[in-house]
Parts: sequence; structure tokens; C-alpha cells
Amino acid sequence: MTDEFKNQVFKTAAQWNSGLMYRLEGMSNGGITLYARPAFSRWEQAVAKIKNPAALSIDECGQLYFIDNQTSRLYRFNTGTRVLEPFSCIGGSGTNPGNFNNPTCILIDPYTLWVLDAGNKRIQGFSQENFQLKYIIGNLEEPVAIGEDTQGFLYVLDRAAKKILKYTKHGEIVDQFGTAEIPEPVGLVIGKDNILYVIDRQPVNFQTYTRQGQYLGARGDFSKEPGTLRPAVMAVDKKGSLYIGEAGTGQVHQFDPDGSFIGTFTIPGIAGEILGIAIAPRGDLYVGTTQGIAVFSQQQTYWKTGGIYYSKTLDSGIKSCRWHRLKPDLDIPPRTMVEVYYYAADDEELKKEIEKCRADNSKSIQQKVEYMDGNNSNSGLIPWQGPATNPGDMLFQEGIGRYLWLKVKLSTYEEAVRPSVTGMRVYYPRQSYLRYLPAIYQEDPATKEFLERFLSLFETRFYDLETEIAHIYKYLEPGTVPAEFLKWLGSWLNLALAEEWEEDKKRDLIAEAAALYKQKGTPAGIARFIDIYTGTVPLIIEHARVLKPIVLNEKNRIGIDTVLMQTPVRGFRLGDDSILGRSALRDTALSAEDPFLATAHRYTVILNLAAREFQKFEKGVKRILDEEKPAHTCYNLRGSNGTGEGMNTYVGINTIVTDNRPMRLGEDAVLGSGLIVYDTGERGGKVQQRSRIARDLKLI
Repeated sequence: MTDEFKNQVFKTAAQWNSGLMYRLEGMSNGGITLYARPAFSRWEQAVAKIKNPAALSIDECGQLYFIDNQTSRLYRFNTGTRVLEPFSCIGGSGTNPGNFNNPTCILIDPYTLWVLDAGNKRIQGFSQENFQLKYIIGNLEEPVAIGEDTQGFLYVLDRAAKKILKYTKHGEIVDQFGTAEIPEPVGLVIGKDNILYVIDRQPVNFQTYTRQGQYLGARGDFSKEPGTLRPAVMAVDKKGSLYIGEAGTGQVHQFDPDGSFIGTFTIPGIAGEILGIAIAPRGDLYVGTTQGIAVFSQQQTYWKTGGIYYSKTLDSGIKSCRWHRLKPDLDIPPRTMVEVYYYAADDEELKKEIEKCRADNSKSIQQKVEYMDGNNSNSGLIPWQGPATNPGDMLFQEGIGRYLWLKVKLSTYEEAVRPSVTGMRVYYPRQSYLRYLPAIYQEDPATKEFLERFLSLFETRFYDLETEIAHIYKYLEPGTVPAEFLKWLGSWLNLALAEEWEEDKKRDLIAEAAALYKQKGTPAGIARFIDIYTGTVPLIIEHARVLKPIVLNEKNRIGIDTVLMQTPVRGFRLGDDSILGRSALRDTALSAEDPFLATAHRYTVILNLAAREFQKFEKGVKRILDEEKPAHTCYNLRGSNGTGEGMNTYVGINTIVTDNRPMRLGEDAVLGSGLIVYDTGERGGKVQQRSRIARDLKLI
């Protein structure tokens, strides 16, 4: 029975990406769901005294950099510790190197902090190590925005010159290309696949380019939603979603990487301007305004606008094929909905027209959706059939044709929850149980349709059971066994898997069980076991290998290498050097093993984990050590921060230097005698303008 059907599957991210997603985002493990909606969290009170924070940017460690628009002073704010730190050595008004005049943008890479100094018509690059000025990019007419691609090239948008200038990470120009297509550019960002997005104000749209300067055309349809838009600032997140801050309204608009509009959120109670947007590594938004910095979280709510997925053309290779059924894997919380539409046909021209529409890069996804589905004034290209609402299993009633197209619509009525589709499987051709009944049951069309639908209930159940039996081998592989059977599979290998362990760790442990048994009781085997469980390779110190007593032999000779004294210089004293009742007198000679007993069969395990993480894994690690160590040994388990058994400190192992701040001349340090300044390459400081070589200062 299981060989009677062919099927086409949507499971991996690549399979889902073969279709079109409108207002949807792909899931990391495959599947589709609604976009997260930024939800207002708080006003950042730690920076409340800065009323005009502009040009926001966040580094990979979550540190927020911004400039006070009134004083042109640079600040750094640690979003974790919530400590605000001004940089008195950088910024301020004026034309001298390092000082800013109307700075409008900050860009951060691993080595350099770039500041667009619009008033001085230049770009300044400061070292990330000590914030010393390294580069100045001048000869600009009207720079309005800067961006950086994944290879470290810097792009500068010059409005007056109508060009995008491309520089190396050292500030050397390598290319330039024209932007005559953009009458009034406002901002520039580098999105997914290193595509350059330039937001244009007249008319409002995204103009796109490759890194080599090839013009890709305009994206986005701003004529319908969000209506008349006055863009002021622009940002992009790791997923490629674009954010546009609007001038004078306190609104931020979100677009997908294709430029299609997703939704709008408003900063509550704001009556001023949006001066900058920065996106943290975990997705939180920091929006600088004339009233301070507003923080939005992307982990709480989801867009209620809904989204649609269009599959690629599914080709059965069979003319007039009767498609059988669709089995989707759905996660549908209350107050959410998934609707499935379909259409099948043998029309080759329709297939070509649909594929042409899908491949047309001059159209946004929003325009393609209107072309295929139609709108109030035009009928669509595809006459969809359906929908089936929240189908656990769906029979194609009129699915006849070589080609099949699917449309899946996701929506929610509650911002706190969202539906998702993690997989779909399409079965064909139609092979119903009706063929086993006498021909008389198939003569009447109405009776035939009813019996097919009725028998499909039993057929679906029996087919799924037969499929499970045919794929029983999947239950014997760690990578394919269902999560609920991991404990059962582990019992075959005598592994006691704790319920609280993560699924991936259980699979890795089962997969490596045979190799671990070969190393059972050895330091390498114990270290690998703990590594799988905690994700951290432990340091195992065997005391007998580290603490060795002196053994008299030809290398250690009495009188030369060692000296034996009969008594201490001041003699033995009761209560000081010896205590009655505790100093044992031996009537037999020491055995050869006695000097080594203090260190024999003992070892220490050190985990380089924070205190909270150590407490999380401590119980499980002790269980691993008790089961894996040789029976005659004992151990001490310690964390890198002094947690665990004992409080010893191991320099270079469990010592961590925190709050590392660079030296700033004039505040933390003064040039004095014996100071040597030397070249250390990209990460070192450089003596440039306003640096003085004085007495005792030596350059090498």
C-alpha cells in the first residue's frame, strides 16, 4: 500500500524557500510562521538625561553607541549592566580631527567605529581598542548614510554627487557607482545577500543595488500601505527585515526583505522626531527620539495582519492526474487559523505565466500576490479552490491536472500567539479504497463522491499505520527517532537519559555511546561526556600528575640537592611543631606508596561556566562523574567562578577579567617616562594628528 502513492514534501528550509512568502518568515528548522511584532517595553531611564540621542548603533556584545544631537558628544551604553559612559575624548562641535559637526550615523565593525560627520562632510574612523582616530575619509559633497557588507567594505551615500562610494576597511576608495535613479535619498543599509537598500523620499521606495554597483530596480509598494510616508531613518535586522522611522509621527514601519509592507508600530506618547534606530543581536529595537530612547521587544507579540505562502509549481508528470490528499503539520494555538487553498490544471501556458511572475524581480511580493489572487478591480491569475480551515488531513476534491499549486494563509486574532506550519506532504495519484468495491458503486457520480470521501477516513488511518511500519528503521537511528522514543532507544545502550536534558544532547549522546564506552573511565571519555551535556569542555586535573613529591635518587642527592635537618633551628616545641596525641610514632618503616597517598586516585574537574549555568548543570555533571569514573577514585567538581567544592583559584583557567576599559589620555592615564608606543597592526593605536612626541616617548 505504501508504494502506491508518490509524494512531494515541504520540510526543510530550502524546500519552503522554493515558494513565495508574503508577510511570513521562515523558521530555522523549516516551516513558516507570522512575523514577530515589536512591542513597546520601556523608556530607557539610564539615558533619560540625554534628550536627543541620535545615530544609534549596537555592537555584537550588545553595547549601544549614540550621539547627543545637542552637544555632538559620543556615548556608550551597556544594555546588560545599564551603565552609561561618555567619551570626552571624542566628539564635540568643531572642525578639528575627532570633533563632530552634525553627526548623523554610526557604524561599528570588529576593529573600527565609523562616524558620519555630516557637518564637516567627512567620515571618521576610530580604533575599537582605544578610540584613537585612525582614518578620515574626506572630499565628500553631502554624505547622508553609510553601510558595511559582510566582507568589511564601507559604502557611503553622497546625495549631492548622486553616487555610492565604496571603501576598504582601511578607508581606501576602491569603487563608485551612480544613483541617478534616486532623486532624494535618505538612508542606506546592507540587507540579506549583501543587497544595498537606499530609501528614496520622492517617490518613496527602496532602490536596490549589488555590491558591484549593478542596479536591481525599485522594491516595495508604498502607495497602498502605510500610505503617505516621510522616511527619516532606516535600519535592518539579521533576518533582512527593514525598518523605516517616519519624520514627525513617532511611527516605525516594518517591511520584509522584498520591500513588502508588514505593519506599523507607534512609540507611545511621543510628539517629537525619530533620530535613530538600532537593533540588538537578539532582535530588540532601540529607537532614539527627541524624548529619549524607547525599547521594543520582538519576543512578545505577533502581527495580526496575517500572511500567505504560495508553493512552487508541483509537477506530477501525469496528465489529468487526480491529486489525492494533503497532510500538513500544524501548530494552531487558540484564536489562530490556518487556511489551505489549492488549484490543479494541465494548462502549460498557465504554468509559464505563474513561473514568469514568480521570477520577475521588478515586482515586489505584494504586487505578485495581487497579480495571482486579484484585487477589487481585477480577477486573479489562479482560480483557487477552498479553503480548508485548520486541516489535519485534507482530501483534494477537484484536484485534476498535471500541475498543482497550494496557497496557505496564516492569521491570528490574538497578538500574543501565532500559528505555524512545520511541514506538508502531498500524495498523488488518487488511489482510493473505492476501487475494491463492485463497479455499481462507481456508476452514480454523487454516490461515488460520497463513498470516496467516506472511505478516505479509513484509508488515511490505515495508510499512516502502514507507513509507520514501513519506516520502523527511523526509530533505531538517533538522528531520526521521534523525541518521545529517545529514552526507549537510550535504554538499548544502557543509557539513563535525564528528562530535563535537551533533545539535541540526548541524540548526540546516543550517537556517540559506542565510542564513549570504549573510553569509559578515562579522562578523554569523561571530558567528552561532559562536553555533550554542558557544551563546555572541562579541564580535568589529575593530582598525581601535577603534585609530585621529591623522591631520593641519583638526581636528588642528600647533601647536594636536598638537606635533612635533625631538628628545626629552634628545636621541636610542643604546641607549635608537634601536638601530643596527634604526632604518631611508627615502629615500622614507611612503605613506598605512603608519600603518594595524598594525591593518588584523586582528580579535579573544572567547568568554565557562569555561576547560574554551573548551578544548572552541577547535578547532572555529578551524576555523569559518579557513573563514569573508576570506582576507586574520587573527584572535586568546581566552577570557573569559585563555585563548587573548594575555592581554589587557577590563574588562566578559572579567573576572568571583567570591566575591561581602554586607557584614555587625560582621564585615566598620563604620558610619562618610559612609555613606548609601537605598531601592533590593525588593533593597535596609531600616532596621528594632535599626538605629541615628548621627552621619554620612544617610537619603535
